[in-house]
Amino acid sequence: MGFQTEFEAKAKPNERHNYVRYAAFKSKIQEMMAQGNLRKDLASREAFVRDFESEVKRLTRFASSSVENIWMRIDLVHGELPTDAKDPKAQKISLYRVQDIESSINGLGEEILSLGLFMSQNLEAFQNLAAKFEGVLRESGVRPKRLEMSEYESKCEEVEGLLETFLVLLSDLYARARRVKNNKEGGDAVWVPPESFQRKTTKYWVKTEDLMRVKFEIIKHLPLLIFGRKQGGKTEGCSLSFMATAGDEVLRDSQKISSVYYDTPDLQVYHNRLLRHDFASLVRVRWYGERDQSKGFPLFVERKVHREFWTGNKSVKERCPVEQQHIHAALTKGDLPPNVASSDKNGQLLASIQAFLAEKGKKQIPMVRTQYMRSAFQEATSNAVRISIDTDLKMIREKNAPRKGGDWCRDMTAPLPPQDVVNFPYTVLEVKLQDEPAEWVNRLTEGGLLVAVPKFSKFQNGMALLYPSKLRNSPWWFLPDGKGGMSPANFEEMADTRDPFLEKANPTLFDDENGQPQQRAPAGPKDFKGLPPVKTGRPAGPEVVEDIGGDKLDRKRSFGKKVRNLFVSKGDGPNEYHIMCLPMPQALSRKTSSSKKMASEEPDDSSDTTMTPRAAAIVRTRIEPKTFFANERTFLSWLQVSVIVIFMAFSLMDGSTVGGLVGGGKKKNPGDEHRMHASQISGALLAPVGIAFMAYALYMHKMRTMQILRRETVRFDDPRGPVLMVCGLAFACIVAYAISLSAIIN
Repeated sequence: MGFQTEFEAKAKPNERHNYVRYAAFKSKIQEMMAQGNLRKDLASREAFVRDFESEVKRLTRFASSSVENIWMRIDLVHGELPTDAKDPKAQKISLYRVQDIESSINGLGEEILSLGLFMSQNLEAFQNLAAKFEGVLRESGVRPKRLEMSEYESKCEEVEGLLETFLVLLSDLYARARRVKNNKEGGDAVWVPPESFQRKTTKYWVKTEDLMRVKFEIIKHLPLLIFGRKQGGKTEGCSLSFMATAGDEVLRDSQKISSVYYDTPDLQVYHNRLLRHDFASLVRVRWYGERDQSKGFPLFVERKVHREFWTGNKSVKERCPVEQQHIHAALTKGDLPPNVASSDKNGQLLASIQAFLAEKGKKQIPMVRTQYMRSAFQEATSNAVRISIDTDLKMIREKNAPRKGGDWCRDMTAPLPPQDVVNFPYTVLEVKLQDEPAEWVNRLTEGGLLVAVPKFSKFQNGMALLYPSKLRNSPWWFLPDGKGGMSPANFEEMADTRDPFLEKANPTLFDDENGQPQQRAPAGPKDFKGLPPVKTGRPAGPEVVEDIGGDKLDRKRSFGKKVRNLFVSKGDGPNEYHIMCLPMPQALSRKTSSSKKMASEEPDDSSDTTMTPRAAAIVRTRIEPKTFFANERTFLSWLQVSVIVIFMAFSLMDGSTVGGLVGGGKKKNPGDEHRMHASQISGALLAPVGIAFMAYALYMHKMRTMQILRRETVRFDDPRGPVLMVCGLAFACIVAYAISLSAIIN
């Protein structure tokens, strides 16, 4: 599909006249090419330039008018909508009117999204036309002249910045409407972060082009949470007026968050967290905004403790504040800050963290930093549902990094080598729940704009890419690259085409009943540019083959191919079985772009040519022990029935069920001989059936075990076994009945 066809298809029919007249300008360029002698035709060239600049000014005026219109409509809604149920205006407005206002806010959101899309599409059209015109001039021997469109480019940047402001304001309006509808107060609430968290977290990836739409869907149900700011309270109204935008303060929907993670040089914490051992802990230092060198800059020391589901305990995140001047002594020397007593809660937490950092003589040091812009969505008065969106995610090496004198972490003003930073290509969305998800949360996660990555970790992703030579295991979202290494999967590869549940959550990644895509997806995602593949040094052996072709991940599953059970012999915890995917042969590797090649210069940690033997990847999701127990109980149930049938057959075969034949104290009756003959035949028929049941039960137990280990999306019930059991028993019973009946008649 050519650019012109695609551009015209994206334009809304009722707004097509507002778009760049791409076809007309393209025709003018083609006419100039057909006439030839463009070098001497100065008038045609200047006429095209004038028309082009006039078109740029027309679209710039339209964009300015659209922005002003949005500001006016927001101002009108703000003036009519009460702050909360206590506002005097709430007594004069009906519920139906509030619903109408909500519909108006929905329309405003769609208009804002359309404006952002309109600006980017027309900017691309202008750039395309400018490139064509310059190409024609170059071919004609005329010195190319860059067409002037800086005015429109500036307007695009302005609109892009305003999208965040509009998002914050619409979030406030939605929050007000919800409070009025639910007859609630709380417009002046300010969120205070808790010291400990117990929530269930599910993580997703979002493409950059879908980010704003996802945010606008969330604010319909949850307000934006900006630290220190009230959610649509009475004092927020002054910032809503478009006449007040000339002030210095600009509303932003996100803030910068930085975290420095600690680990041992041999990545002990990484591997424990990856294998999800019970009590696997992680320590990080976090701060908000730009860090300065002041002694009193606020930092937060946090500890995350993973608990296994079967223990009945929830994973916990705890934190305590520490001033920057005390952080090095607290985490390196084991000293408590002067303002923290060893007897209070923060002192006890810090002492526990200090013991963990020096556990078993393996000193933990700063290893990796994560940096991103976070937008949080949550009610200020409740922690039941929280959604966070992290954009512009970077993972940065901390080990052996340059530092200022006396500082404890990397000096970000120093040059940052390309091999020391990883730029993550997607947005990370996290849904954190204390209870069961609401219906709107399910609609959001099943809407097709998100792809589920349940165990994704920024820490693990950064460690795997920045310290590949020290890995024994790679994260489960890493896939074989066909060169003996592993690299992160892209958006499309994270969709398992055999998983109907994931297909429901991500319909755009699957075909419909006619074999056509359910929705035309945008251009393919960016790869992890500049990321080195994670090398593996394990020799070839039995393998689970993963054939990745194009944009889809096709997992080849075969009962004949075994999954190798490997012992993890290193680390602090006891040895455990962990199911791992082994390296795939090069012939069946996925296509990799040249952008994934390793940088020519690497630090000591990543350039080690002596590759550590290890499995290539941890399985995608953890298998609960109860799954295996259920399989074993099913096997034992079948075995119990088989034993009953076999012993019944033995009883029939030795004649113990025929009266008067046992013990020999009674004279034999000819009728008894007929009955004993019938009994023996019945037993001879039932015995093979019972033995066959035992063999079948063992086969099904082994097959189900392999299916569970390989995460196959198949039916785990047995549609054939019960039918075969009934048919076998029925056949034996019918034959035995016929023989017994014949003996009675004779």
